[in-house]
Amino acid sequence: MASLSELARARTGLDEAVIAHLQRLVATWALPCDLSFADLLLYAPLDASASEFVVLGHVRSATGATVHQGDPVSECVSAVARPGLARCLREGRRSESILAAPDEVSSAGDDTVEEDVFLPGLIGRLVIDHVPVRMGDRVVAVLTRESEPGLIRYRSASETVYRRLWERYATMITQGTFPLATQEREGEFREPRVGDGVIVLDRERHVEFASPNALSALHRLGVRANVEGRTLGDAGIDDGVVRRALAKRNSTVAELEHGDDLTVVVRCHPLVEDGRATGALVVLRDVSEIRSRDRLLMSKDTTIREIHHRVKNNLQTIQALLRLQSRRLESVEARSAVEQSARRIESIAIVHETLSTNATDVVDFDDVVTRVVRMVEEGFDSPDRPLRVEVDGSLGQLAGDVAMPLAVALTELVQNAVDHAAPRGAEVAVALRSSRKELFMRVENGGAGVPDGFSLDRDAGLGLTIVRTFVVHDLGGTISIGPANDTQPRGAVVDVRVPRRSGPLPLG
Repeated sequence: MASLSELARARTGLDEAVIAHLQRLVATWALPCDLSFADLLLYAPLDASASEFVVLGHVRSATGATVHQGDPVSECVSAVARPGLARCLREGRRSESILAAPDEVSSAGDDTVEEDVFLPGLIGRLVIDHVPVRMGDRVVAVLTRESEPGLIRYRSASETVYRRLWERYATMITQGTFPLATQEREGEFREPRVGDGVIVLDRERHVEFASPNALSALHRLGVRANVEGRTLGDAGIDDGVVRRALAKRNSTVAELEHGDDLTVVVRCHPLVEDGRATGALVVLRDVSEIRSRDRLLMSKDTTIREIHHRVKNNLQTIQALLRLQSRRLESVEARSAVEQSARRIESIAIVHETLSTNATDVVDFDDVVTRVVRMVEEGFDSPDRPLRVEVDGSLGQLAGDVAMPLAVALTELVQNAVDHAAPRGAEVAVALRSSRKELFMRVENGGAGVPDGFSLDRDAGLGLTIVRTFVVHDLGGTISIGPANDTQPRGAVVDVRVPRRSGPLPLG
């Protein structure tokens, strides 16, 4: 399904400023939708003639039943079938009409049906409230509130207040003051909804109404007295979030804490009419349990990072001991073997060091490659035999349990390429490629090449045996070794292919 912006660009003639305005509306219309007890749909004309409209957005309320069982987004309707849309767009004022099913249209004498039109598959009637969406001095779209005709029933005090609040929001949309231009720290909090708790304030910040759930949240913050007619500040609650909302005319948010284990999110929306703030709508949500879980997760993440840090320190200690031992060895072959082991351990330590700085078990493998290559260059480079390792490509972010064996495999392959490179100077090329299905790594040198009849199963040394164990058995990949190419067999090429994991990574 295309996004609102993609759909608007493809199907309508709206400019970018209008599309951005409609995106802000859709991003913040969940609250007025809950207050309306109905479905909200956003219609935009396909062209300047407004002979046809497309649905750019649809949202269902959490407080009432939906009237659209399917997804109406991207559907088109004509102005002939829905004259209320064209009239609202043209005149820039609210209107209400009723859509009827075919059997309802044929009934005569019912003067409540303004439009003798019907929707395919509709059973009964729909009450459509058309709200012009104004941006600046022009109407750019139509928002509709669509619901079944209300039955004669008792309405609670909360529902009555909510419906009045919806009327105030509809007025703001008609006057172009909603959506608000900015929203403070959007996405950083568990956003409260109408069902979590609602407080209505007048322009002097006095409480006009507080829902039962809002009173429960206030009680958890230590407020026991009646709050109606008082400001939140008088009740002992920090009302800076309200003051900012009324002063800046934007949506503000804060977290109020009471004690060590109680946290309530407060989001304040100014209510504006005719250019002045007439009050504010405050929604609250008790997020104590969520914050408690967040703290536990942060503690777990900190513990995991500390473990990685300590493992890295231990590995570096072992590496230092091995290098100290290598200096005391007289055998060149023994010294080389110990130094190779030290580099293997350092490659693992590099991955642990990267994991110790992240909150997730994900490693920037390109950074690991850079450090591994530098480590090998420092270990082998000399004036008599200069070494140059060139890296091309990228593998990006990898899970820690994939990055670890790949880092060791890369270390072994680069070491092996240097060992078998030209005697007067080593040139090693590393190529990295990543696709949706696999990870690819190639290491190539310009040495004597692969001897005839070489077999990984029979002739592989310790380094290639380690690589094959990690790649084949641990990662489920493949490894192949051969000449640089068929026409120029000088040098050797080692290709490693590892399937990319598609499922979720294990936790813990």
